[in-house]
Amino acid sequence: MKYYTDEELIQRIENYGEELAYSDGSLIDPMWLAEKIRERFKQKDQQREYIAKRCDIAAEHMGHTLISELMEERY
Repeated sequence: MKYYTDEELIQRIENYGEELAYSDGSLIDPMWLAEKIRERFKQKDQQREYIAKRCDIAAEHMGHTLISELMEERY
């Protein structure tokens, strides 16, 4: 299975053209759809950064070693 980057997926949608249509027959604007996907990716990145920051703060408080040991034990 090939791994596609987020940008590669967006480009594929942009290049797909106006062949995309809703079930009612109206066309989906690929540029609009690509922009919505970009926004979603940005949201995902912000969420990931927030979670990483929280985990790092917890690790500083609890200790990285304890967390590593718990992960190894699949707590």
